[in-house]
Order: sequence, then C-alpha cells, then structure tokens
Amino acid sequence: MPRPFLTNSDGHRPVCLRCQQTSRDCQWSNRSARGLGSRSSTTPDSSLTTRSRSAEYVSTKDPEKALRNPHIAAIFRYYIEHLAGWYDLNDIKRHFGGMVPSCARKNSLLLSAILAFAAASQSSSFLKKDLWDLAESYHLESVQTLLQLTENPDEFRTGETLAAICLLRSYEIISQNVNCQNHLQGSYSLLASRPAGLETGLLSAGFWNYLREDITVALIEKRSLMIELSHEHLPPTVEEEDDLANRITYILGKIINRCLDQNASPLEQNEWHSFNDELDTWRASLPVSFEPIGTPGLYGQSNFPCLWTVSGWHASSLQYYHTALAILSVAEPMQTGINTLQQIKRINDFEKKLEHHAVQVSALAISSNSAPVWVNSFGPISFCGPWLRDSQRVHELIQETRKWGSKTGWPVMSIVESLSRSRSGR
Repeated sequence: MPRPFLTNSDGHRPVCLRCQQTSRDCQWSNRSARGLGSRSSTTPDSSLTTRSRSAEYVSTKDPEKALRNPHIAAIFRYYIEHLAGWYDLNDIKRHFGGMVPSCARKNSLLLSAILAFAAASQSSSFLKKDLWDLAESYHLESVQTLLQLTENPDEFRTGETLAAICLLRSYEIISQNVNCQNHLQGSYSLLASRPAGLETGLLSAGFWNYLREDITVALIEKRSLMIELSHEHLPPTVEEEDDLANRITYILGKIINRCLDQNASPLEQNEWHSFNDELDTWRASLPVSFEPIGTPGLYGQSNFPCLWTVSGWHASSLQYYHTALAILSVAEPMQTGINTLQQIKRINDFEKKLEHHAVQVSALAISSNSAPVWVNSFGPISFCGPWLRDSQRVHELIQETRKWGSKTGWPVMSIVESLSRSRSGR
C-alpha cells in the first residue's frame, strides 16, 4: 500500500518548484477552499495560468476534434512512434503503445497527458519554445481534470487514470526536476487502495510503470521509494518473460525501501541473506534468452564490453539485478573480530564487487542503442556508475549519458555531476 501522504507534516501543503517560480497557487485534491466544482474539467482556471497559451492550443474536451488539428495530431503521433516504448519496455502486450492511444481518442485526461509529455519531450530535445508553452498548457489542463476526478472514486480508479499519472510524472521529470512530483503522489495514493499486482490490463501496466519511475528517482536521490510494496504486489506466477522483468523490479523496490530509507536500521544477517537468496533464485530462473550476447566491436570501439540483448526487458532486468546486488554489497552487515589485513582484503573485495556491477550496468546501457533502455538506465547508472575506477570508462559513460539525455530530453545533469565527482576523486 502507498505511504500516507504527508501524514506527519505540519499541515502546510508543499509548493512545487514550477508553481513557486511562477508565483502560482498549487492546487490539491481538497477543494473546499478552492471552489473547483464549478470549473470546467478541461480548461485550467485563470489562477493556474499565468503565461499566455500557445496559439496552437486546442482543448481536449472533445478528443476527436482536437486530433483533427494537424499540429496536435503530430505531437500525438510523436508519442506513439517515439515515447510509448519507454512505458512498454517491460510489457509484452505493449499497453502504452496500443491501448493508451486508442483510449485517448475518447478520454480527454489521457489525451492531455500524452500531449503534455510529448510536447515537453520534443521541447527539451529540440529546444522549441512554442512546444514548451503547449506542454505547460496541457499539463495544467490534466492536473485540473485529475482534481475533479478525485470527487468520484469509481471513475477515478481506472487504468486510464493511472496511465495518465505515469505520463504526467514523466512530464514533471522532463520539464522541471526529478524531485518535483508533488501534484501526483496524492493521486496515486487514491488509486492504490487495491493491490495492483492482482489487477490485469492497463491498471497493472500502469502500476509497473509507476514503480519503475519511482525506482529511477529513488536511485538518483539515494532515498527510499514514495510507495511501499507488499507481497500482494508480487506477480503471482511467471507466465511470460515480462513477468520475470516485473519480479526483479519488485525485488529491487523492496531492497531500496529497506536499505535506502534514511531512518532504517542496519540490515541483520538473516535479512541480508534472505535478499541475496531472492536474487539468486531470480537469476537461476532466467531462460537462456536473458543472457547478454558478447560481440566485441559491434558498435565500434568502447572501454566497456559489448553486452547486447535481444529485448529491452532483458537489459533492464539485468541492470536491476546488478543494482540490487550493489545496494546489498554496501548494506552487508559488518563482520566482527577481523584483523587489519583481513579488513584491507575485505575493502578491496568490496570495491571490486561494486565496480563489476557498475561495469555490467553501464555496458548493458551503452550496448543497447535504445531510448527506452537508456531512460530506464539513468537510475542504475546514477547509483552504480560512481563506483567505476577506470577514468576512461567514466569519461565514456558521461559522454553517452549526455548524448541520451539530449536525445530523450531527460534531465541528466545530476547524474553527470555525480560521475564527474567520482572521476575527479580517482
């Protein structure tokens, strides 16, 4: 179940970075003081909109009418052709590339969320100011619609709503900062009243996407997840390869919550061994198709081994596996009663382990040549990359991270800075 949202706060609502910068009043799901019930579900109120809208803005109140606008249709197609794969990385049924665009033709929230995310991605990648204005307009429209939907839980708790929340979370990451997601955490909490692992279809696909986004930000910020994970979230059976991808996502999420919580106590020996056993069991269950193929020189010269995979979920799953092992290496309970020479050996072995996991995570990203894999790699790279000891490898990883940040519009500066600090410390 999700963590209670701001249950220990002082009663004041946080203000997100963008609202703070533009002197806006952040809107929340408690509407008694806002009088939101009388507002249109598709047009943000004037208090939210301080900058003028792009001339190309078309309301999504009538999705089919909006898609008859060539500019809007082009942005919609950009999502289908270039961005949906980010969400279908671990989904053999490709819900976000097939079902989500189909549902958006009659769901205004989903369409506005797609347009906000796709326009922001294009704006960041191609530095187009008019697309940023448009992205902001559709983001505001989406937030307003989400607020109104919270008044009717039965209409709110749908796969379409969760898919929209995933898209809007990506928008907020791309357009502002990875730690500015205040608008969406409360919305997700309302949706998560039932275990998503027991759901099917778009609601399940949305949950796993939300979890992967949460993992990415948590690894970059070195903190626990925004949501808690129970055993009910674990896929009950493994029927397809993507179930194995979801299983390692769940295991990594549990390890992050246990080990990266700033208030957590050190792991006990039995806990540490239990997590290791889970990872060993998962690794032993993989079919041969998950094994990376080593082809030296396939993508030219590199300081990393060329480890490419047949499918994107193979690469992302193995990266999560190595990231989980890296976290457990750091969290391993301290041994007692060892002398100085034994301690030196322990430290050397520790650094070799962490470097090995960093090389595997980095190599799987660099060899993938895939935007969905790279977007999912930013978290593991941020956590594991600083353990690389070869300065040439660090330099190459920085260059590749910048390149894919530019291609995808993802904000990678904090990752680059973390890698740069590790290089300067060598």
